[in-house]
Amino acid sequence: MARTPRKRRRRRRGGGGGHDYLSGLPDDVILAILSRLTTRQAVTLSALSRRFRVLPSQFGRVDSALVADPALPLPSLPARPSFIRRLSFAPQTRRFSSSAFGRLLDAAADRGLSELAVRLPRSAFLPQNLLSIRSLTVVSLDSCALPRWCPAACPGLRTLKLHHVAIPQRMISVILKAAPVLETLEMVYCMGFAGSCSMESSTVRNLLFKSALEQREVTVKMAGLRTITLYTRPKVQSVRLDPAPEIRKAYLHIARPRVKLQFRIRPFLDAGTGLTCLTLRGMAIKLLSSEYEDTPNLAVQFEDLRILSVSLDFSNERELIFLLKLLESCPNLQQLTLSAVDAKDDTALPNFADHEERLSKLSCLTKSLEQLKFLGFRPQRYQKELFIFLLTQATNLKKMAVEFPKDQEAAVRRILSVRKAPTQKKTTKYKQFYLELEYPVEQNCS
Repeated sequence: MARTPRKRRRRRRGGGGGHDYLSGLPDDVILAILSRLTTRQAVTLSALSRRFRVLPSQFGRVDSALVADPALPLPSLPARPSFIRRLSFAPQTRRFSSSAFGRLLDAAADRGLSELAVRLPRSAFLPQNLLSIRSLTVVSLDSCALPRWCPAACPGLRTLKLHHVAIPQRMISVILKAAPVLETLEMVYCMGFAGSCSMESSTVRNLLFKSALEQREVTVKMAGLRTITLYTRPKVQSVRLDPAPEIRKAYLHIARPRVKLQFRIRPFLDAGTGLTCLTLRGMAIKLLSSEYEDTPNLAVQFEDLRILSVSLDFSNERELIFLLKLLESCPNLQQLTLSAVDAKDDTALPNFADHEERLSKLSCLTKSLEQLKFLGFRPQRYQKELFIFLLTQATNLKKMAVEFPKDQEAAVRRILSVRKAPTQKKTTKYKQFYLELEYPVEQNCS
């Protein structure tokens, strides 16, 4: 017996029983609606209907365009060029035409280009018109080289990121003068300074600087800084930071120099009374301790400082004294991180009893300190007594973390037993054993 074919149900346009108001709108109205979405969202929406499929090519703007060949045209219709917000140029090979890249930049500049990201292979040279686009607000350059001289006219430039860029000192000065509203500057492993780098600007608010391998001197003259992250290499011989009264966050990592280092940062620290976060890594605290050796106490108070992180040698009496001076100037400190480096045996460690009376007078221990972290801890005499003192005196402590070698777990747990914690978590963070503890609020308040 033959089977009768089933009748196919026709799908109603618009899904359910409602009316499809969107498909009946004119193209200009739909384009006006889609123009309020990002390019990615609008292209995704074009897959819903055959009628919407050609609409993205008629957009009046393109959020982002990635170009690998400068000879290719920019995405737009011939009758109506599209506005391009961001252009990324990353050729796959070194054999590309620099003149074609220059023409590509001119075409993008005519369409209101505001963000530019360039990554070239093997530090190839950039065209001279790159810094002449007046509409640019963000420029990110990676693995490329600037000409020894090129005109710079970027009145609206606010962010400049230079990573592995060969740039002469003269061009750095020219760019900083030609960008009157520049706020963020990143220079990571840049070359071409002839041994020294000097940065001077009154508008830069955020600075990230990592010195190149052959760099000898670093000078920062930026009075309007609010955040600074500074890394040096062993060949750096001179570091100078001018005062920045508006500084809020500072991260200083000074590598161990091969020769005697000329370190001048005391005026910078004295002027930073508004600091909220301070991190001293490497040799920073050792060099600062030599600058403040002649003063019994710091001349300023860091009332707003909430986070302090330092790396120090517990066998160095001068570094420990400077830590005490710093803690005395932070009455409202909430988070403290101590990283032990170059720890010697017990015979080389100072006597904790010499510092105990001064530690007991720290107001932050009994009033504001809530989180304590001890990295690289070893149960040697000074570190052990200091750790026990902090655990017992920090009455408002809520969280504590300690990182230690695997074979010292039993000794660390004996130390932690002086203050019971109901919540414990053990991990292998920092490639060693890492123990986290939480204390209840009721115990802290009693």
